[in-house]
Amino acid sequence: MENLEVSLSSLSIISRHVDKSHTQIGHQQDRQSILECLAQLLLEKDYTLLIARHVRPLVLDLLERSAERVQAGGSINHDLHERLCVALSRLLGISPDAHAFATRYFSSAPPVFQRLFFTSEQASAVQYGPRRMKLRDLMAATLRFLQSDCAKFRMLWDWSPCVSQLLTSDVMVRGSTAQCLALVCHMTDNQKAIFLRKVLSNDEILSFEESQQMEAEKALVLTNHKSVMWHQEAAHRFTMGQVVSEDLSKSVVAVCGVVLPRTVPRQAEPTSLVLVESTCQNLRRLALAVASHKSVLLEGPIGCGKTVLVEFMAALTGHTKAADILKVQLGDQTDSKVGETMVLGNYKVLGKSVICPWQNHK
Repeated sequence: MENLEVSLSSLSIISRHVDKSHTQIGHQQDRQSILECLAQLLLEKDYTLLIARHVRPLVLDLLERSAERVQAGGSINHDLHERLCVALSRLLGISPDAHAFATRYFSSAPPVFQRLFFTSEQASAVQYGPRRMKLRDLMAATLRFLQSDCAKFRMLWDWSPCVSQLLTSDVMVRGSTAQCLALVCHMTDNQKAIFLRKVLSNDEILSFEESQQMEAEKALVLTNHKSVMWHQEAAHRFTMGQVVSEDLSKSVVAVCGVVLPRTVPRQAEPTSLVLVESTCQNLRRLALAVASHKSVLLEGPIGCGKTVLVEFMAALTGHTKAADILKVQLGDQTDSKVGETMVLGNYKVLGKSVICPWQNHK
């Protein structure tokens, strides 16, 4: 069993919500209450960055817990959905996990500005909490998603309901909406400047830019390197601040202290690899690269364990099917054309008079 030593007690906000944060956390129920509390606090826009800073390794787990609450019962809880969208947008600049999670979440969830699609009857049926997200928060979150990956979110959502928000009296809503539509329409800098001047006055543009700068300064959160450690623990001994793998959401898995998403529910840990110190160090480095969505090159002599390390990582994260992991054996006897096609891709022939586009290998 793997223990994640996260300094939960460093957050004074937790002590006001969970009385047991100052005592020994030995029972799973205690640890679950801490994690559930953190997941709820993460959706509070004033606490999102604070929580993410101190429990950065658990951000993915907290997001998965929140997503389960949003879709509990088979229907969308629009109040929690809006809170999650705003919190997720604030995490885009500080957590690589947020980008991958957003891709998975919005593949089935409605857009951030879903309330703009509601009729008056549908809007009256939605139950919001006492701290309902304001439209300015939703449009600002939408802008952050577009700025993070315009190509993806531009094609994902229907932007027609946003046009009406250019006439609202709220400067922040108008400013964020105008910025969003400028990105969606691929406006040049000159076109964007002309468009903004038609929507906002000079003073309003200045006010909007100042608010954007303040948000950017709040998002400059540095990693707290001392907030997490990890170790393999055979005995069931827990002290204050420890979280173990079994406490995490079923949609994630801890790999040497790095929390990664799982494609299938948690299963028994593979036993094909002996986790000695050097292996754990290499596995952790590989997990960090995967979490950062970076390409990885493993170097070493034949038989040193490169393939086994990747296969072990694939098994931990639920990529157990043959289609989930591709192995191409390259050597002196490998046909260069076949090797290039398998690794890089090839031209797809559509016809004699048709231009052949390049098809990346998947």
